[in-house]
Amino acid sequence: MSRINTISEFLLHGGTDYRVFDMGRAIRPQSSQTFLDFELTHIPAPYPRQQHAWFGIIFINKGLSQEHYIWFVKLPLDEQGKLISAARNQFLQIVVEALGAEMEKSKNAQAGLPENPFTFVPNQQQLASFNSITRHALALAPSQYFELTQQYLHNPQNIDWQQLSLQGIADLGARINEESIHRLLLQQFAFLAVEVQRALCDSLENHPVDSALGKIIVSEWRKHPAENDFLLAMLRALSQCEDTDLITSVLLDVLSHDERISDNLLVLIAARHWQQLANQQIMSLFIHRLSQSDVNLFGGLFRDLVQIPSCRDAMLNVLRWPTKEPALALRIKTLFESQHP
Repeated sequence: MSRINTISEFLLHGGTDYRVFDMGRAIRPQSSQTFLDFELTHIPAPYPRQQHAWFGIIFINKGLSQEHYIWFVKLPLDEQGKLISAARNQFLQIVVEALGAEMEKSKNAQAGLPENPFTFVPNQQQLASFNSITRHALALAPSQYFELTQQYLHNPQNIDWQQLSLQGIADLGARINEESIHRLLLQQFAFLAVEVQRALCDSLENHPVDSALGKIIVSEWRKHPAENDFLLAMLRALSQCEDTDLITSVLLDVLSHDERISDNLLVLIAARHWQQLANQQIMSLFIHRLSQSDVNLFGGLFRDLVQIPSCRDAMLNVLRWPTKEPALALRIKTLFESQHP
């Protein structure tokens, strides 16, 4: 164990081929070097959430099995968003004791680990998306549910949408960069059942969406402006949209209407659109709405956002605003009191 200081080293020492996906704020592939730099505390977590870094690690030891194994790992971070090494070392100790340093063959590598505070179980949507993304990244065939979903996309009027599975829809989302799929989505999105549109939007939060598809999704939302679920799904789909002007206009619109504001909306903007807080107008509206929310939500989202490297300075600058609304001043006072009782 003395020779193994990181999860990266452990996987390499075990003779595995592995890939890392950051799952903190959507599912994004992460290079092995970036993951190692994070483990060595050279860099903060790129996409922290709730004071943790969240990863899906898929690996295979071809010398022992053709089966891929998956770990879903969450590691605690310090106030600067860097890994707390002692926690990583504790996780490594658990892994080595459970599986052995040679990565002994196991029917289920995740189940082979005893219960511990460093693993997590993704929700159903995340599991479906992770499966589709990793299969696509490994050049594996999509799930058995993809074919029916593809047929539905061609002829939504001829297939009952309730026959579709979440996995099949996630498989579709993972293939939006394929020309035929992308073209069909542009043509057919407006004709899909609202339930399928929402599920597809949830999957698209993990993928870059071009301007054309982004505009179609927004136009569909405008047909259902009072439906909160569709609003949240639309914002998820725009998480990685290439059209920043479109995102800006949508967020300004949403944050300017009282009836659209909810705790879930504020959480989603913080979780998926934190980059847009660099826009001073969006930041002002967001902080205004957040200061009117529950005190615990304000404190939780503020602490969450300040740990994101690209957002840290902007959030700290809020504390230095020369003019603050009474509600914001009170929330900041409460925030400091909770940190220094």
